[in-house]
Parts: sequence; structure tokens; C-alpha cells
Amino acid sequence: MFARHLVESARLEDGALVLAVRLNWYRSVPLSCVERLEVELDGAALPGERTTLELGDVRSVIGALAARDDAWWPVLYAATVRVELDALPRSGTHTVGLVLGTRIPYLVSPSGEAAVIVDRARAEVTR
Repeated sequence: MFARHLVESARLEDGALVLAVRLNWYRSVPLSCVERLEVELDGAALPGERTTLELGDVRSVIGALAARDDAWWPVLYAATVRVELDALPRSGTHTVGLVLGTRIPYLVSPSGEAAVIVDRARAEVTR
């Protein structure tokens, strides 16, 4: 839906890939509604257990987002997605891929399943 603007920026710093990511929905949702957040660098999946999402003073490992009903992702703010890398990539331009799946809790099918909006985006980062 909003993939064109999903990744505002991508940079390499302090041994990590850092992305500014926009929410792929037009209304704020709790962080527990982030069902999928996957990052790739040059086509290789980066480990979710080394990926965090930060919004203001809230910082959470991706795997713990399902329990974060206490924190919301305001639609006007970009979240910082940080992936700690084992090693920085070689010098040059690299492709970053992002998949963001957001559950929309108030869009429910007759069977009781909430809609999940999944968007993919690409960005470039240079070292």
C-alpha cells in the first residue's frame, strides 16, 4: 500500500544497518500489530534476533513485539529499525530489502481473522 515511502533512509553506522521505516497503514497501531518485519542486505536475510525497532524511548527486539500492547506506532513517526551486523559489507552500494506486515485489528473477516497488510520496499545504502 505505502511501499514507495516505507523506507525513508538507510545507513551503516557503528557495526549496524539502520533504517528509518514508516508505518504501512494510515492510522496508528500498537507495536503488537507488527506481525512481520524482515530485513535483507544484498538478498541475504538478516537475523531477526539481532533486529530492534525503536520509537522514542521504546526499544524492542522484533521477536518481542507481539507482547507490546503498551506502546503504539504513531502514523506520523518513522521507527528506527536497527540490525547489528557481524561485519560491515564491502565498500560500495548495497541493496536493502524490507518486508513489513501490519495486522489491522479493526478490519476483521467474518471468520474472525484480522487483515494483515504486507508491504515490501527496497533502498540503497553506501559504504
